[in-house]
Amino acid sequence: MFICIIVFGIIGARLLFVFLNLKDFALDPMSVFKLWEGGLIYYGGFISVTIFMLMYVRIKKISILKLGDFFVPSLALGHAIGRIGCFFAGCCYGKETDVAWSVVFRDKNSSAVLNVHLHPTQLYEALGNFLIFFFLYFYSKKEHEKGFLVSFYFISYAVLRFIVEFFRGDLDRWRQCVGLSISQILSLILFIIGVSITCRKK
Repeated sequence: MFICIIVFGIIGARLLFVFLNLKDFALDPMSVFKLWEGGLIYYGGFISVTIFMLMYVRIKKISILKLGDFFVPSLALGHAIGRIGCFFAGCCYGKETDVAWSVVFRDKNSSAVLNVHLHPTQLYEALGNFLIFFFLYFYSKKEHEKGFLVSFYFISYAVLRFIVEFFRGDLDRWRQCVGLSISQILSLILFIIGVSITCRKK
């Protein structure tokens, strides 16, 4: 299952990136396979892994919420570490700003805009995911209703991502619906699913 999750995660994350950049990949179709050049979107991997897990639990006849409760703390931790990787690479960079904690990328190999003070949006999301992880990890040690950790993760990450997107500086070409990015639209959907899980339990 873990091996399949890794494979489906990478494929889904890549497919969503390719979909949002079809014009670029149409000029060089083989670049779709050049993962070492970057180009993975979290929500793409999240969606593909969720589809796989829904199929898996149906075959194994186990609870998707119980399995989800087991996985989401690790998911939040892995995502936090991944965002630190984004910071090192310069991808997912923020808008120009004059805040005291702004960052400046100077390496010519960085994916970020160079020599400009930017919001460290990668670190915003990393910090948020670390906080979500700590809550999920410690709460998982206590008695809780099945699905609580899943619903908490869905709701908290959706809010985090929706807010951070407003500070992103690399998303102008992706804003396609009522001024929102694709990730913000997916965050709204994730939030609704998280709330519905909570309401269903009640």
